[in-house]
Amino acid sequence: MDQNRINYLLKRFAEGSITGDEKVELEMLLSRPDRDELVDYVTGMIEREGVSGYQEIQNSHTDTFGKIISSDKSGIPVIRSASPRINRYQIGAAASVVLLITAGIFFFFSGNKKEETPKVAVTRKAIPEKDPGRNTAVLTLGDNSMVELDSAGNGLISTQGGSQVQLAHGQLAYQAQNDDPNTIIYNKISTPRGGEFTVTLSDGTKVWLNASSSLRFPTVFTGNKREVELTGEAYMEVAENSKQPFEVKIKGVNVAVLGTEFNINGYEDEEEVVTTLVSGRVRVSATNNSDQLLQPGEHAVLSNQGGNLFVEKADVAEETAWKNGRTYFNGANIKQIMRQISRWYNVDVVYKGNAVNMDFTCTVSRKDKLSKLLGLLELTGAVEFTMENNTIIVH
Repeated sequence: MDQNRINYLLKRFAEGSITGDEKVELEMLLSRPDRDELVDYVTGMIEREGVSGYQEIQNSHTDTFGKIISSDKSGIPVIRSASPRINRYQIGAAASVVLLITAGIFFFFSGNKKEETPKVAVTRKAIPEKDPGRNTAVLTLGDNSMVELDSAGNGLISTQGGSQVQLAHGQLAYQAQNDDPNTIIYNKISTPRGGEFTVTLSDGTKVWLNASSSLRFPTVFTGNKREVELTGEAYMEVAENSKQPFEVKIKGVNVAVLGTEFNINGYEDEEEVVTTLVSGRVRVSATNNSDQLLQPGEHAVLSNQGGNLFVEKADVAEETAWKNGRTYFNGANIKQIMRQISRWYNVDVVYKGNAVNMDFTCTVSRKDKLSKLLGLLELTGAVEFTMENNTIIVH
């Protein structure tokens, strides 16, 4: 990738002087399958130069750029506002809105072009810094003793109800030694805020636990079904067994599968329980609701306040991004974003002033420090962040 050429095209676009041929070239670059290199470069450019390196352009150029990004065939989402029009106060009279969309980074600017005015140095508070979450969890054994998995050594952790519990390279695995133990023993694996972990159950089902989540399960599955209890969020690859269906229970919702991949999000501080199907088939049911059968690419949603369980098309990339090491928001409001930030970076959040009525779209690596994500959100001009002790203050 010619970084000088990328920089030239982006600046030409920002200035409103890009030619038709250059727009076609930029479109091709943004549509390339290897855009990750472009993302890394442009992200670094933002961090080095800031948005002050780009000028405002007329609204007509924003429309043109919208056409450019919509031409990508990979399902790129677009920015949305919770109100019919984003006013100048919300996004800043001369501020650029940065869209990190799927695997690409795009810019558009608000307002009409104005005459250049001398730049005045502004001293601002540093963006809050915090390391991202890590691989950490606590395993509660059948006798209620606890094992901190991030500090435990590789090898045999325990023998539990017919299964050997092995830890290897930051992943937990149950290996059934007896398919019909005399006593059924339950274990529970729990992640704190700022933690995630992966466990393979005795039937071969693999579970990725997100931050602030837990899974309670038998060490060996017996009887006519395999049943587990979940809090928080998990992604599951269920081992197929038609004679012993797999069932997940979470906040009054029951998800029954034979063999499939799906994600369940049912945090206590979220307004809904969302089951997203990646492959296979699942049947979702809830109290006082009829069953709903999901097809790949759909999710079932149930409000915490009750109501009907409904099925609709899902943004699978957004809802499973965490499992693939990404933080991805597609039209999320600031409170939705801060709830996820609180869980992954292990911080508290308070708001100063009214929450902005604006939706954000961005994506970063979950390995990135907090300052990078908050810095990208600040580029919109709609929010600013400060930190006191372990609390982020959203202005």
